[in-house]
Amino acid sequence: MLARAIRTVALIVCVLVGSVGSGSAQEQPDIMILFDQSGSVGKHDPKLASKAWLLTFLKTFDNPYKIEVVGFDEALYRHLAVERDTATDIKALNQAIDEIEMAGKATDLEMPFRYLLNFAKPSTKLAIIISDGEPEIWDAKLGYLSKEVQADPRYDDLNRQHQQMKDAGVSKRKRFEKLGTLYHARNIELIEGQLPGIAKLIGDRLIIWDLSGTSYYLKTWAKAAGAQYLPMRVAAQENPVEQLQKAMTALQQHSSAIVKEALPDDHENRAAVALTAIPEIAAKVQPKEMPASKQPAPPVETKAPEPAPLQPVAPSPSKDDQPSSWLIVLVLLGGAAGVYAFFRRRAPVASSAKAGPAVPLDLASQYIDAKVKNALDDAEKLRRKLLVNESGAVNVERRFSLRVSVPPGAMEVQWIGEDGDKRETPAIDISMHGVKFETYGAGIASVTAIICPKMEVVLAVKKFEEIRRDGSRAVALLIEFDNNLDDWMRWVEIITRIDQAVTK
Repeated sequence: MLARAIRTVALIVCVLVGSVGSGSAQEQPDIMILFDQSGSVGKHDPKLASKAWLLTFLKTFDNPYKIEVVGFDEALYRHLAVERDTATDIKALNQAIDEIEMAGKATDLEMPFRYLLNFAKPSTKLAIIISDGEPEIWDAKLGYLSKEVQADPRYDDLNRQHQQMKDAGVSKRKRFEKLGTLYHARNIELIEGQLPGIAKLIGDRLIIWDLSGTSYYLKTWAKAAGAQYLPMRVAAQENPVEQLQKAMTALQQHSSAIVKEALPDDHENRAAVALTAIPEIAAKVQPKEMPASKQPAPPVETKAPEPAPLQPVAPSPSKDDQPSSWLIVLVLLGGAAGVYAFFRRRAPVASSAKAGPAVPLDLASQYIDAKVKNALDDAEKLRRKLLVNESGAVNVERRFSLRVSVPPGAMEVQWIGEDGDKRETPAIDISMHGVKFETYGAGIASVTAIICPKMEVVLAVKKFEEIRRDGSRAVALLIEFDNNLDDWMRWVEIITRIDQAVTK
């Protein structure tokens, strides 16, 4: 009992409250888990994902490892240092992670990469970055610019402009419209500058877990860093248990190859057992029982067959007495054809005598469906005709005037900038014919897709028209989808339900 109490106290003492300094000393960890703890992660739960993986790792692998858990938002925080030990107090570990606050106002995704460059060593066996892949050092909604960035000399020129505008009384919104894109571009540039060093230092031992499953940034950075990209979606508003169980199995397999330790035969069951240690999801986890090993069947005694009585052998007929082989084949084929024709003629008579006239049971439903489809086809033709005839900026603007606000995290717009880079940014407003979304001032070459993660809808855009620039945002007129009629019906459904997409 005394030893258990000492371990519990030691573990909780490992929870650190300060941010990471470049000169802070620590024992070199074998495993690094870095997770996004900013408040803006919204629909995803990186803390739960990090806890699930830490417990799963402890349950899965038997070799001794030193594991470090680090959080990041606009700064870095060393939270836990754990030694892989079968005697680890899981309850204390749960408590320590639960006490971590997820309230960061900014997300600087350079932080985990910079941390790996500073602290990873050739001896580091595995590192994992867990995030939804949305860099946001300046939160436009809160009007908050990262304090770390404001103190970072690499942003000096932008920080001077920001301070001058602030001193002149320029509003937060105007400051963001003027400088937001520049800060964002600088942040991305700095991140991409870290990637060659990451690739050389730890690239093949790094896993980037994309909790959104669709982050263009994380996918691109993983490739540049030589890391393994794991797009396993986990959403807080959905039941995360099944998603976590799939992710844990995938991580077990990836990690086994990286740390070069074979997975136990019951690794999936161990992952499920680890998840049962997390109180908020324990009741929903169903550990898989290992199938019982099959017992070898008892040997069956076999007796040697009794010799069959000798039968007299008839003398072989002469060659002239045997019928020709081709004649036998013809007779057999002719008989088979006759039998087939006989039953073919009788089958319809027999079935019609028993079943009576065939009448479709859903005739009325088919008739209604056909009428509805014809009406929708006519409506689509009329809509497209009006769209072609309609012209002029005033008319186009009017078509976006009746719009619906999009809750944060409910919709993303995938598009390609004039520089050829693919981007994915949040939608702000939508209407029957268009969408307003963040571009951070960049020019648009094409809009490729509309994504609603909560509603599990992806609409591929075939044709669009940019009709307005609004500071750092743009309004796109949606003209044609890939599956045009069906996708327009989905678009109408999205408009009516988008306000429920996050609160469900």
